[in-house]
Amino acid sequence: MPFETKSDYSAWKKEQAPVLDSLRGKEVWVLFSGGKDSSLALYFLHAASEEFGFSLQVHAGTFPKHRYTPSDVDRIDSFWNERGVEIHWHDIGKSDDSLEEADHPCIACQRVRKRRLYEHIGSSSVNLNKLVIVTAYTLSDLVSYSLEYLTGVAYTHPDGEDVQQSRKRFIETGHRFYPILTMQSGIMIYRPALRYNKQEVVRIIQEASIPILSVPCRYAQFRPKRMLETYYESMQLHFDYDRVVTFAKECLGLLSVNEYAAMSDEHFLNRLF
Repeated sequence: MPFETKSDYSAWKKEQAPVLDSLRGKEVWVLFSGGKDSSLALYFLHAASEEFGFSLQVHAGTFPKHRYTPSDVDRIDSFWNERGVEIHWHDIGKSDDSLEEADHPCIACQRVRKRRLYEHIGSSSVNLNKLVIVTAYTLSDLVSYSLEYLTGVAYTHPDGEDVQQSRKRFIETGHRFYPILTMQSGIMIYRPALRYNKQEVVRIIQEASIPILSVPCRYAQFRPKRMLETYYESMQLHFDYDRVVTFAKECLGLLSVNEYAAMSDEHFLNRLF
């Protein structure tokens, strides 16, 4: 690990120590997109895996296909292979044409990815009580989900057509506010980067010279949080995780972690995750 990022890793490890201790003997699957957030999560978890005694698998679904050029995949693969990390690149079995025809390409893309993940878990021999699935949401994501709810529900006429859809959307995204979620089957969901602002993620990735995908998603304009991130960056905003979560619980009706944990694996992984 480069000298510049040792202090970042040490601070993260200290904060995450209780969770990392609970991962001993577990099979940790990192859902890797090749972007900044998942690269940060993988960077830290790879450094922690030997010290805390857990195995690490990295799974990347190459969809939408236009983002995963051969040169980018080779460059990213080489970087991680040199560090002893094997990335399992999965062909989702869909072309980008299916997204072009969708009313909401991002929702369609996420639906395909969720179904592929659930199928992969079902076809693997992994002990679900030892399985940890890592996703790489960050603090700006949580702020954006909160603002989506405010504009779609709190500031909208209660009889508006989009209110129910916005409420449903907040239930779907609300579980991402919690760093740890253990399902009925024993599967643990872990989000190791929730306390990081986007500026911090970018800095660490640059200092560590971690390669990421170079082709932006052509459907990014369909994702409100991407537009909001541009605003956060232009205003140089930095958020506080504890304040964001407290506001979501007290003012937006965020479901409790126990309410999410009580859901069936099939419902959660296929519809919410």
